[in-house]
Amino acid sequence: MKNKDVFFNPFRLISPKLDAEASRLSELYETSPEEVTCLEEGLLIMTGKLIELTGLLRKALLIADPAKLDRCEQLAKEIHIEEKGLTGDIVCYPTETTGDVLKTVVLFPGRLERVGDLLESILHACRIKARQGIPFSDKANKELDQLFGLLTEVLTNFRDALLTRNKALLEAIVDDGHRLGKMIVDFDLAHADRLLEGVCSPKASCPRGSSSPGTVFSQGFVAIP
Repeated sequence: MKNKDVFFNPFRLISPKLDAEASRLSELYETSPEEVTCLEEGLLIMTGKLIELTGLLRKALLIADPAKLDRCEQLAKEIHIEEKGLTGDIVCYPTETTGDVLKTVVLFPGRLERVGDLLESILHACRIKARQGIPFSDKANKELDQLFGLLTEVLTNFRDALLTRNKALLEAIVDDGHRLGKMIVDFDLAHADRLLEGVCSPKASCPRGSSSPGTVFSQGFVAIP
């Protein structure tokens, strides 16, 4: 009898060997991007690096540690390389899978890369914040903790859903998406209030040439589904 709590995973039409490889995911994580050829493994590794990147960026917004910033740049670079390789593999892979399923699958590496692109905007903001000595209020830091925490939860649920095919995780991702959108709107309004009250520095709004964290979170999540 079919388990109603488990969803159909289209990635396994192209890379069915994941179950045999998942036990060594931590080892695969250190694999050179050019050496990853299994689609589902690649998506898991990309997601893992996005999770690490998210955690490092939150710390970098508090204290701009050069080593952490360099690690962020390296992760972003590897995510770009992995996307190109995985998308190319999907296009060239001999499979009988066609139609809407294949069209959906081929977009996933690029969508994860888009999240990485937007997190790179936060990395740029981190460097500007450090260089210009831009302060964040205690309230703003608490709001950022919530946003980074929720994005980490979404990415973790996505990674786990690939492994377990648990429908509850997919539902949690959708619910968290709505919650994330509402938080961003609420925090943007709260930031405007702090600006008018003189509690927050105008320079903390959005450094020139970068996206605000709120914009990155809202656009980044939209890129995930």
